[in-house]
Amino acid sequence: MEGKVILLIIIGTIGVMLMAFSVVFFVLLYRRKVLENQLKIQEIKNKHQQEMLNATLSSQETERSRLGTELHDSIGAMLSSIKLNLQVAKRKDKVELLDPIMGHLDETIVHVRNISHQMMPLILKKYGLKRAIEDLFLKMPTEDIVAKLIDWEDPKLDEEDSLILYRIIQELTNNTLKHSEASRIILSCQQQKNKITIRYGDNGQGFPANVLQKSDGMGLLNVKTRAQAIGAQTNFFNSKAGGAHVDLVIPTSID
Repeated sequence: MEGKVILLIIIGTIGVMLMAFSVVFFVLLYRRKVLENQLKIQEIKNKHQQEMLNATLSSQETERSRLGTELHDSIGAMLSSIKLNLQVAKRKDKVELLDPIMGHLDETIVHVRNISHQMMPLILKKYGLKRAIEDLFLKMPTEDIVAKLIDWEDPKLDEEDSLILYRIIQELTNNTLKHSEASRIILSCQQQKNKITIRYGDNGQGFPANVLQKSDGMGLLNVKTRAQAIGAQTNFFNSKAGGAHVDLVIPTSID
């Protein structure tokens, strides 16, 4: 009888140990899977951040290349022409030859102003974001789209953040012009106590499903990257009525 009790105790002890080992094994396995999932999530985040960084760098390089070409081909050629005409006028000592040179100078000044406007719109610096966006909408290269501001409260942002927000709206507008086949753009801005909410929408064909799912189109990546620079959260979606819509929420500390 005593031997059976001892045997039962041994079997029970072994059973408990096996259960303990099983629990430890499954806990370790669970932790390993959690760690693997965390690593995968981090890898996805890193990949996404790298894609956004690449998109930003690509956008910056494209902008630098465009400005460099503009300066070289337009401004450089104009200045060379002015210099040549001045040399001719000096050699011939004819004052009347200065008239076309003055015309070239005026044209060059306009080009320089245009390039300066693209880099930092003067109207944004002088009159604020609302006037700058109104000017952007007014100068759209088509009359087929009506763009307007509704319920707009000019956000209290510093100059740099205002420029970034202007570039975001410019990017969204260009996206509508290129891809949406829309006839209307609506933009609103509301400033609450602790956040600024920007809503952009058009009545076009909306974002393609694959682009909307990953938000990996170059234009959307540029928007997301710029939005991150001012701490804004972005939400891209298609409305039930049709059209592409973007919400930007910028946290603030305004009392």
